[in-house]
Amino acid sequence: MTNASASIASRDETEILSWTVHLAAADKTKLVVTILVILAASASAWVIIGPVGSVAVVLALTGSVAEFVFPVKYRITTTKVVCSTIFKTTEIEWSRVRNCFLDESGIKLSTVCSRSKLEAFRGMYLRFNGNREQVIEAVKLARNQCP
Repeated sequence: MTNASASIASRDETEILSWTVHLAAADKTKLVVTILVILAASASAWVIIGPVGSVAVVLALTGSVAEFVFPVKYRITTTKVVCSTIFKTTEIEWSRVRNCFLDESGIKLSTVCSRSKLEAFRGMYLRFNGNREQVIEAVKLARNQCP
């Protein structure tokens, strides 16, 4: 994509909805348990492997629970959905979304046509934060605007 076409694409993109979900803020008990487990694993690694192993364990465990511990920011636009955490940003274009699966906690935007074993590893999950109806309406609006 050239710079000219990139600027045209960004002009056509309009934000429909954005929100933040912070699961740890809603459940302090699980946060404390998570931190204690990471500290215990880090201390064990320090004794068994040494300081480098301890740091590696902290990084690996923190990365694996990042969506719980740190806030997750979602942004729905007319062209894509963006999910940002402290360690990474993921986006999916609406043209790649083949199906949406709704449950009590959020909406799974899937890049496969039907539920399968692969579906769990494809797409993006949008968590609600007291905004269930707003998210559902934003997804409907964005999918209708998709070519």
